[in-house]
Amino acid sequence: MTDSLSTVAASARSALARLHADERGQGMTEYVIILVAIAVVCIAIAVQFGGKIKALFETADGEIDTVDQNM
Repeated sequence: MTDSLSTVAASARSALARLHADERGQGMTEYVIILVAIAVVCIAIAVQFGGKIKALFETADGEIDTVDQNM
């Protein structure tokens, strides 16, 4: 019985050591974190300057309509 428990404990330690050494998912996780940070910055910029950008597009649209009417 003690021999079986020793084998199980050794197997568990070995599995944990392999799991700890496995870094396959680490790179993907870092890319996801970077993409989320970029998305948060883009959303913050859109919220901060959204009204100004909308006003610029409305002004440009009005100017285009004026040019179309004068042609």
